[in-house]
Amino acid sequence: MQKSLSGNVAIVGGSLAGLAAGIGLARYGIQVVVYEQTTGEERGGTGLGVDLELISETTGVDARSDRLTQALPVVNEGYRDTSTWLAIFRWLRAVATQTDRLLVREASRVDAVGSDAHQGFLLGPAVDARADVVIGADGYRSVVRRAVWPERPYAPYGGFLIWRALVQEDWLPTSLVGQVSLGGGRTSHPETARLVLYRVPGAEGETAPGRRSVTVAWYDASRTDWLRERGYLVGNEVTGSVPEDTLDEQLRQELLAIVARRWRGPAREIVTAAIERGALFGTPLAEYLPERLVGGRVGIVGDAAHVASPMVGAGLSSGLEDGAAFRRAVVRTGGTTGESGIRALQLYEEIRLQPNRERVLESLAATNGLLRSLR
Repeated sequence: MQKSLSGNVAIVGGSLAGLAAGIGLARYGIQVVVYEQTTGEERGGTGLGVDLELISETTGVDARSDRLTQALPVVNEGYRDTSTWLAIFRWLRAVATQTDRLLVREASRVDAVGSDAHQGFLLGPAVDARADVVIGADGYRSVVRRAVWPERPYAPYGGFLIWRALVQEDWLPTSLVGQVSLGGGRTSHPETARLVLYRVPGAEGETAPGRRSVTVAWYDASRTDWLRERGYLVGNEVTGSVPEDTLDEQLRQELLAIVARRWRGPAREIVTAAIERGALFGTPLAEYLPERLVGGRVGIVGDAAHVASPMVGAGLSSGLEDGAAFRRAVVRTGGTTGESGIRALQLYEEIRLQPNRERVLESLAATNGLLRSLR
């Protein structure tokens, strides 16, 4: 017989990890409110490797079939499933709207989080709330992390600006649609340290050849001073991403010249299309090695808890595993979340801290190795 799971949980952050965790908890009987500072689909993102079985386990909804909503669109070219941030987000929001006991509050920025022996609390311009447990799923610049580990509030810069884009296949020569290898790889030059290219569903989830997109991740180790001059990096703290509209004509021409000098074939075609179509944006690489995941009635999951380079992969899967682990911890402790919330969080930390540390340590070794290989 399933133990009682009455009580309530507040989740700060309505991106992928937060939504998935909220859906899973709500479908197991807990009242959940997700506080998200943006509205609609304001956020961007590119491609991701996806584990459909893990998404299904975390949410309690089969992502592989048309049941509660349409199946999550993926592309598989023989070795893994891939999708886009937007396709996954849309799927999760569709599931969330059909999940009882789950409320998503948009335009609800949270500026402070804390807890006492009895409750957690959240405060913001339009938020003044209490919950039995507060979960931070608010990304690499997490506010909630400050309540868990105030001595280490931010994820340090990892030495690279990652230029990113989604390039639609219909922007490219038709000869590239059926080409197996898109190129990429590493060079010894700081401005083109590494390039990753792979196919993902198109803008509306299309998976047919010619209607898909190609995700671009270009590791540039030559932009540290540039980031500091423009305020995207203060000391060793990343303050935000570089939006598409920041790339003026001079910078676009500079990047196009680099692409022409360093890459050939499909890689050159794809990255050139990203620049010329205004699709390129930048993400300064941040990495965060956790020493704890929990403080009182507050816990952190996903990029709020552990940030690794995309080079080591499994970023989405790690966040989903966090959510699934917390739900299992709640089930194992039983009772109401008010009575057992602290113990459930402690159990969650016992399960997830070491695997998360190992992944970030692998990331730190990979990025340091890549930096050492550059001229």
